[in-house]
Amino acid sequence: MRRLLIIIFITSFALQAKAQLLAVNTDVAMDAIMSPSVGVEIVMGKKSSLNINGMFGKNLFGRDVRFNAIQPEWRIYMSGRPMYHHYCGIIGLLTSYKTKYDNKWHDGDGGGIGVSLGYVLPLTDRLSIDFHTSLGAFFYHQKEYEAEAGYDYDTDIDHINDDGYPVANAHGTRFIPLRIGISVAYTIK
Repeated sequence: MRRLLIIIFITSFALQAKAQLLAVNTDVAMDAIMSPSVGVEIVMGKKSSLNINGMFGKNLFGRDVRFNAIQPEWRIYMSGRPMYHHYCGIIGLLTSYKTKYDNKWHDGDGGGIGVSLGYVLPLTDRLSIDFHTSLGAFFYHQKEYEAEAGYDYDTDIDHINDDGYPVANAHGTRFIPLRIGISVAYTIK
């Protein structure tokens, strides 16, 4: 709900700023793996735009995976026209997740920042396809524990801090693709 309010706020800001273009999009690569995504791209200048994408997922590929994420991205278009052909940008990622692999639960939050590259292929005046990729540093802070039957890390008294919240026991940094995919965008204004 909070992410939807953020998208509505930014959209209303762009409309008040008399932005030339506003587009809504969905990442078909994420939709294909049953992780719905929705985004909005707002023109902010003669060559730049702000793209904000939100997504969530549950039980992907038959595995116990749950996450939600928001990805802001500032794009600079090489063609001199926003939402048209090649661009490079700066992308961020904020996520909350819980997943089980290697017989361990990984439950935490993460954030990242990196660079992005992409190409927007216009199909009609309003419809376009966006091919994008990125690479960045991802910082995570998580609770990591063995996947034993009936064990609940969140209620174990040994892992609770003075405020009553579970204490994270693992953190680190990874260099990963922050976003890879193909989006379909529809220009509203």
